[in-house]
Amino acid sequence: MHLKTDLLHYPFYKDPFPVKFSYYFTNRFNDHYEVSFSRDGNNYLKVTISFCVTNDEYENDQYAIINKGDVYRVLNTVCLIILSFSKDHPNVNHYVFSGERRQFEIEQKIEVTGRTRVFLRFVEKFFKPPEWEVKQEGNFVHLLKKY
Repeated sequence: MHLKTDLLHYPFYKDPFPVKFSYYFTNRFNDHYEVSFSRDGNNYLKVTISFCVTNDEYENDQYAIINKGDVYRVLNTVCLIILSFSKDHPNVNHYVFSGERRQFEIEQKIEVTGRTRVFLRFVEKFFKPPEWEVKQEGNFVHLLKKY
């Protein structure tokens, strides 16, 4: 598997604790991010992807939209982390992401969040056939690794 390192992204590192599936990076505005992978309770080869800001100032809303014009570099980094995780865990074949709903999306009963739509656009650039299949089901994006 080839990691696209020619894209603008941030350096990242894996949590040194062997059973924790988390990666970390800091953007140019000193916002600290955690990208984590949680195993599905019914399917050990399926993980849920989540990422959030871990700075103390975002303590009450770690999924805050920071909106500092850095979304491309941040999401490039998240995609590279997913690829790195996939390389380190080659048997995991199903990744799921669902964007957290903002208050107005809840109030207006918006089915697919803006976060999910943006994530989908990025992963479609990184996860291409024949090795990957990208599917959207409602507010969920599924990355299916083919063998």
